[in-house]
Amino acid sequence: MAEQAMLQVRHLCTSFFTEKGEIRAVDDVSLEVPAGKIVGIVGESGCGKSMTARSVMGLVKAPGKVKSGEILLDGRDIAALSEHERCAVRGSEISMIFQEPMTSLNPVVRVGRQVEEALILHEHVKRHEAEERAAEIFEAVGIPDARKRLRAWPHQLSGGLRQRVLIAMAMICRPKLLIADEPTTALDVTVEAQILRLMKKLCESGTSILLISHNLGVIAQVCDYVYVMYAGRIVEQADTFTLFDHPCHPYTKGLLDSVSSLRSGARILDTIPGVVPNLLHLPAGCSFSLRCGCCGEGCADLLPGLIETEPGHRVRCHLFDKEEPA
Repeated sequence: MAEQAMLQVRHLCTSFFTEKGEIRAVDDVSLEVPAGKIVGIVGESGCGKSMTARSVMGLVKAPGKVKSGEILLDGRDIAALSEHERCAVRGSEISMIFQEPMTSLNPVVRVGRQVEEALILHEHVKRHEAEERAAEIFEAVGIPDARKRLRAWPHQLSGGLRQRVLIAMAMICRPKLLIADEPTTALDVTVEAQILRLMKKLCESGTSILLISHNLGVIAQVCDYVYVMYAGRIVEQADTFTLFDHPCHPYTKGLLDSVSSLRSGARILDTIPGVVPNLLHLPAGCSFSLRCGCCGEGCADLLPGLIETEPGHRVRCHLFDKEEPA
């Protein structure tokens, strides 16, 4: 990517240490989010998307641990900060919209107060000013009767409204980077469109966004660049147009074929055989070799590197490795 990067993740490794062994949830992941752009991470459940986001935010708890890697936010390595310094960065410079709205909100605190607390903590504004700005951001994310909703308890709101409260909470301090983990899962298509338009407006005002989703339609609609994850690793990366027009990795092709077969009116939906493998028992080589229809001799034993097929388009597959052909 030629643009100046707001976020640079370099060789990030996050593992969980259990009695059965080490689980490599994030395995040597490197990615960039250019300033003012939306970058998507796509893949099946269990591929490491959310754990990558939590590693960037510094929210990995025991028995998990970020083993190695750099996380540069606007040029500063936030992975090297103390927990106190990291707390000052979270919410002000980098925010995250979590996947489950009900468990992410405090059930015994009114939603308006939860949104206002970020302003009071990071910008040290008075309570009445925080309330005014909270009402404004509620209106911006499409919450009806914004001032009235400030006094609501989480259980009094629908799933869609709770999700919008989380989005408002993440955006209230105008962070440099917003990480959105499945931000439209609980929303109907009309509200989803409103939220996606809002995210684009945020980018126009200077905020960079890392969008995590399994919804290829959302990724195609708003993202400038896409990373495809499988079993904790990046298996393909490209700009959005290139990835959807010329997918290279068999896993990426399988994801796109499952959508295109549905749209073409096929009676049987194309699927990828099998499931994401147990991270305790991955093959020594390509993790997708267990499900890949193109798997050849050596694929399960030799780990392919990220090979550049054209400028900005990289794929982790022996089909494109001239030194180790499948």
